[in-house]
Amino acid sequence: MMNAKSPKSTGIKNFITFDIEEWYAANFDSVDLSQFSDDTNHLEKNVDRLLKICDENSVKSTCFILGEIAATKPHIIRKIHDRGHEIASHSLAHKLVYTMTQDEFREDLRQSCDLLEQITGEKVVGYRAPSWSVNEEVLLWFYEILEEQGILYSSSVFPGKTFLYGIPGFPQKIHQPVVNGRQQKIWEIPQSLFSFAGKNVGFSGGFYLRFFPGFFVRNQLRKANQQGRSVFVYLHPREIDTKAPRLQLPFIEKTIHYWGIAGCEKKFIRTVSAFQPTFVRMSDYIRQLCDNKK
Repeated sequence: MMNAKSPKSTGIKNFITFDIEEWYAANFDSVDLSQFSDDTNHLEKNVDRLLKICDENSVKSTCFILGEIAATKPHIIRKIHDRGHEIASHSLAHKLVYTMTQDEFREDLRQSCDLLEQITGEKVVGYRAPSWSVNEEVLLWFYEILEEQGILYSSSVFPGKTFLYGIPGFPQKIHQPVVNGRQQKIWEIPQSLFSFAGKNVGFSGGFYLRFFPGFFVRNQLRKANQQGRSVFVYLHPREIDTKAPRLQLPFIEKTIHYWGIAGCEKKFIRTVSAFQPTFVRMSDYIRQLCDNKK
């Protein structure tokens, strides 16, 4: 018999998302991305493992992919697409949005989408900013440029504040943001957070997923669903690879980037299995919202 707290009973949909990028893609001040390249098969092997987990649980993910991966390793994008997963943009080369001008961002977005679309033959409708790099100033033009490109949704905002990123006070629900008094046509799918010691904290991906115990992550996901909030679980391929090369980072950045990698895959598998009935592709969910508004 289905438990009252089962994820299936809430009717809320969740999402599995992967940020497809090389092991060195990071936006710390101490890292110069132009210094790195990788012709190994680490990325492909890790992507294969993630796709296998999805296959074993009969779920489809949304993959936010760097344009430079599409340019250098297009076979990986074809593999993801052929398995029925959504292909979305994660920028061209992992450059922070708030470091770009409007024109620079517009061109970065255009190039990343073009590269992905040339491989799949399908329109890219989703975007995720590298390192949650959408701040209050960027909001003034961010969604309008996404709309110009034909994007339907973004999954780019951390609705809290850390020393690295975030927009405090930003709604946690899936919505069409109001900027300068105008409701945007783009839907935002922000991170879902929980409150701890007066601060909003993540739990469902990246460092947060690696840091918190698995039972805690699943409990927070369940609570969010019971409150009517959808949650996306997110991972980078490197986060399940204990043998991947590592960046030389200061202590705090090293902890954020590598803590808990040894147990991450098992934790992810248990979470996917526990909430398997609820996972859908982001584009499918947003298109349904758009249809419901007509």
